[in-house]
Amino acid sequence: MRKVWLATLVILLTVLGSVPGSSVSAAAEKQVLRIGMDELPILLDPPSIEAGDQDKTSVIKALYEGLVRLDKNGKPVPGAAQSWTVGTDGKTYTFKLRTNAKWSNGKKLKAADFVYAWKLALTPGREAGYLYKMYYVAGAENYHTGKMKDFAKVGVKAINDNTLQVTLKAKYAYFPTLLAEPEYYPVSQEAKEAGSISSGPFQLQARTNTEIKLVKNPNYYDAASIRLSEVDLLSPLGLNSENATAAFVNGQVDWVGGGNTPVDFAYEAQINEDDYTYAPYASTYYYQFNLGQKPFSNINIRKALTLAIDQDEMPMPIPAYGFVPWTLFGSKAQYRAEVSDTAFDRSNVNKAKELLAKGLKQEGLTALPPFTINVNEGEAHAAVATMVIQQWKEKLGVTATIESQKWGSYLAKRLSGSYQVTRAGWSADYNDPASFLNFFRSDSADNDSGWSNKTYDQFVKQAEQTFDSAKRIQLYAKAEQLLMKEAVIIPVYNYVADILRNPRIAGVYIDYDGSIAFSRGYWK
Repeated sequence: MRKVWLATLVILLTVLGSVPGSSVSAAAEKQVLRIGMDELPILLDPPSIEAGDQDKTSVIKALYEGLVRLDKNGKPVPGAAQSWTVGTDGKTYTFKLRTNAKWSNGKKLKAADFVYAWKLALTPGREAGYLYKMYYVAGAENYHTGKMKDFAKVGVKAINDNTLQVTLKAKYAYFPTLLAEPEYYPVSQEAKEAGSISSGPFQLQARTNTEIKLVKNPNYYDAASIRLSEVDLLSPLGLNSENATAAFVNGQVDWVGGGNTPVDFAYEAQINEDDYTYAPYASTYYYQFNLGQKPFSNINIRKALTLAIDQDEMPMPIPAYGFVPWTLFGSKAQYRAEVSDTAFDRSNVNKAKELLAKGLKQEGLTALPPFTINVNEGEAHAAVATMVIQQWKEKLGVTATIESQKWGSYLAKRLSGSYQVTRAGWSADYNDPASFLNFFRSDSADNDSGWSNKTYDQFVKQAEQTFDSAKRIQLYAKAEQLLMKEAVIIPVYNYVADILRNPRIAGVYIDYDGSIAFSRGYWK
């Protein structure tokens, strides 16, 4: 799934202070969290999530829980399933549901509820959205696309009320992580509307055009760990505020940021500095060479341009030196904590000049011809491109210009390979480095770089089938190292979400996909 978003530059706050109102104290005392959202999600149906639906994802993850959930570090841990085993073929998973797993109406959560939900999600003709995440299950894609009519042939079966068997079309060692995605959530067969009967930590109490009220689900199997009694998602329209940031300044909400609601820094003079922070999510902003066009087919020229860039000279919160971002889980901790990308920080002007001269000689050139950077419209993109071009000019004497286009034209150029260098961005579709590293596989439909490497493909495919997590991370690291060694891309920074929150709020964080994870939050 292609996702290329606008850049977020670092915003240096020079702020005054604001005094929380009595409403904040009352909310804290009752363990009520009020989140401001500029626009409230409409549909609360798990399979309806599409690219960029972080607010909807935030709500659905609180209402529902799948066989597996992710902890704060992104590690897959038992959810509705208390345990699972993998068959000797590496493709057959058998899940044992918790005996105390229930719906919010008190009825037992059964294996058949997952079968029902997955069949509903894969209804032929249904808008695809993120449903390709379910295509790992044997027969799922063929059923959804109408090539196969009998759902009984799809690899999901309720053995009994407490046992669910899932058969995959191939080995995918990271499949448990995928099960934490909303597309795999169960849906009550008795629910008359989406969200009315839930299986997660919260249940829907009420909703209007300006408020979604969630309350703690007493029938959730882990209700003892849920400390918030209520979470109110509030639209500024119902608060007579200009936007969510204004509502925060006025003490009407306790959290703004993450999801789809940006912080409005027009109010920075009224924001207490202690209320501001930022958090990374799994998205990387980078520049990509077109290896199908000369002279960028020359590795020495690509390396020269890469080595001339110093990310630390750009005002970014989290400079990126590798492709895989923070917040994706590795073996025991986050991948970037286990495989540091600082080894890829190779800014070296002298080496860049040497490689450029070598590459030009190989191409029969005396100087690098002027070239263009393809970007989509937006001041942020132009600002980053200007900084990159300036470094090339100052350090290598290279001339480049910016070609800014509307979104459709920009994408068309990339898809047709009609570009020289393009700005790009990629976000994880699930919490595993494979969500990034699969992008540059030779068989990837998203790979529009013109780069193909059999060794890289082997590393990524082998990792996909390696159940030893430590060995799998080593293979990912080798693949990423090769990608960077070949200078296919120039990483620039990892995306972050700006956040305003009351400092007394704990346990609430930005998940890897940019959504707000508040289920296990609380007031200190």
